[in-house]
Amino acid sequence: MAISSNSAPSADAASTFMLMYGRFEAAHQQQLESLGLPKPLWKVLFKKLLEEKLDIGEWVIFGEKCDGMQNLSQHQLCLQKDELAAESDVFLVDHIWTTTASSVQQDLERIPGLLERMEQLTGIYPPLGSGELDDPLQDINVPVVMSQANVSEDQARELLRKHGGDIVEAIAAASESDQSKSDTLSVQNQIMQQLQTEDDKPLQWKTCAYEVEQYSLDGSDQLDGIDIRVPVGLSAGDVTCQVTSKHLKAAVGGKTVVDGDLHAPVEADEATWTVEKGVLTISLVKHTAEYWPKALLNEQRLDPALHKKHVQRVARDLWRYLQGYGYMARNSRQELSRSTSWYVPDGVGLALCHSETPNMRCLPFLFINDSGQLLPFNIMWPIKTISRGQVLTRDYCPAWLTDPPQRQGYLHSIFPDTTQFALDAHAQLLSSWAEVAQNAVRATLSSPSASSVGRLFVRSIDPQVQTAAADAGFELAARPEDADIVFDDEPRTNMCTNHHGINAAFFSTENAAMVLQRIAGAQPWLSPAFLLKRQIREFIGAALMHNHSWWLLKGDQVAQGIDMPTVLTDNWVTAVRHVDVGYVVAQQCAPSMVINDQLCLLERLVLLTPDNCVYLWNGPLSVFQYAVSTSKDKHSEQPCQILQPASVVSTDMLAQQLGSNVFARFVDGSEKVVADVMRLLLGLDTSDGKAFGVFRLLFAVGENNSPVLYEAHPMQVAEQQAQR
Repeated sequence: MAISSNSAPSADAASTFMLMYGRFEAAHQQQLESLGLPKPLWKVLFKKLLEEKLDIGEWVIFGEKCDGMQNLSQHQLCLQKDELAAESDVFLVDHIWTTTASSVQQDLERIPGLLERMEQLTGIYPPLGSGELDDPLQDINVPVVMSQANVSEDQARELLRKHGGDIVEAIAAASESDQSKSDTLSVQNQIMQQLQTEDDKPLQWKTCAYEVEQYSLDGSDQLDGIDIRVPVGLSAGDVTCQVTSKHLKAAVGGKTVVDGDLHAPVEADEATWTVEKGVLTISLVKHTAEYWPKALLNEQRLDPALHKKHVQRVARDLWRYLQGYGYMARNSRQELSRSTSWYVPDGVGLALCHSETPNMRCLPFLFINDSGQLLPFNIMWPIKTISRGQVLTRDYCPAWLTDPPQRQGYLHSIFPDTTQFALDAHAQLLSSWAEVAQNAVRATLSSPSASSVGRLFVRSIDPQVQTAAADAGFELAARPEDADIVFDDEPRTNMCTNHHGINAAFFSTENAAMVLQRIAGAQPWLSPAFLLKRQIREFIGAALMHNHSWWLLKGDQVAQGIDMPTVLTDNWVTAVRHVDVGYVVAQQCAPSMVINDQLCLLERLVLLTPDNCVYLWNGPLSVFQYAVSTSKDKHSEQPCQILQPASVVSTDMLAQQLGSNVFARFVDGSEKVVADVMRLLLGLDTSDGKAFGVFRLLFAVGENNSPVLYEAHPMQVAEQQAQR
């Protein structure tokens, strides 16, 4: 991690340091100012980065966590020196694992030793095979299971216990009839009987500690070789391996990783072992070529399905511990794009206790060295003077989050508590939405009449737009000067342009969602959306009540033309934690919106004239398609997915999936929703009567194949061309 530089004579060490510091300050000034690190500590930070100095251990000791203290560890940090003055020093906190939102589960399965380390570090679950899962979330989820499944408290606890704390599976199990349970069990028994035959002799399997593979040493059908692979991590110490004809013992860095009697004798003198990419592979030659049902007599195989379920549960619960940061980077095409990384801090970072009046500040910092490498750390510094024996604390809430009820919701995603507060907040929001819908004011639309619009000029290289305008009966002008309405993204005086007053309602993703809530409330055509900076409690309540739903997380543009990618998750904790990296809206993605692992959105382009007349472009309809995975088997899909840019597909595809008659009703229904949306939005009209608006509305498939408004925003000609 050291900064690369040309060596300089010792007499010039100070000037060399200042030159290097100057480059550091120029590259990191904006970031350091946004973090609020006092300017006198910038050089201190740079020097520690230069020396890779993680010296917080000289100042603190680990102690047992006191009752009432909240952090992500079993320990807390206490100052061991006499005093640490406010803003007197800055410390580096390392990251033990960095990943992406969609790679958490894969990393736990792929990186040697990571799953075990995350279990030990977080204390989420005891080792597999213990029979019981000591999960504090079970108590927290009991009220939700009781209300959703209509069962008693004891029954709710038993359901959660049987299903490993998985709230969705517990509710689903309660809903099954006795007959369906019997049928399911019968089918499972038949499958197991078919699998458990004499020919079922797997050559590979896993245990909690290692993987096993049997094979032929010379390519024949004789199974005379067997490998035992033990994940030991990339920083493994010295390896010792003792093999006798009937026993195997291996240790790494003084810690025993395998110890037991072998299933059958081996040729001890021919045993070999290697460590590569964090995996210790022990290769043994059997004394007699035969199939081994076990490698060690005391081993217990992992059930692949149960193991995958366990990994996914760890991945889901790790979102309590993961912390994130966003940054701009260039992709393979050298285009700027928004990227987000998630990390688990080291033991020091996890042991910082939460406080409403903290004495430390701890934030992620991205260090760019002279080689252009991006090296992430956390930096922390005292914001109050701390005395010997005092506990080091930080505020786990973002600095902008000051509303006490919403802080409670945010902290609930890190330090779980009872959920009734969120359910109550959600119920109150639903009541207010219903009241808004009942009292919604709708303006009157004019009867469509192309002749009332006058001459229209459309600047577009796409002939579909001009053809659609002509088909709608508009008279097209050859030049902007000859037109009454100019559709080319440029504001003009003394003539109508496409800069309608309603446009102001859609200047951001967050504002658009807020406006629709305020003017429409609960509508059958509006997909519920929650403002993650203002409605955290309400969102948590909705996610608990709609436990089968997925959630689309959306952010605003971070720069002109650079959007934040949409994230899909079924984990409300994941959604709340994405507030840290700039996501502002969580929109419900009901199961009906996904067809054959595709989220399909029908596009409608709308022209709103100054006299409140609405026109729909009559050109070919477009369907935008996102590839997603929302399998009914909650342990086969990825619980968090970053959606790739949508592809444009033919409407024929959606028509085939829905059926031609259903699709026709879906399209007709979208036209009615367009009119209703515009009537509601016209109450916000602040135009001077000389502007018209062009809007893009996207519709998903809702319950009973009805159209559900997914997104609405103003559209410019340039944007429309880019979509085609």
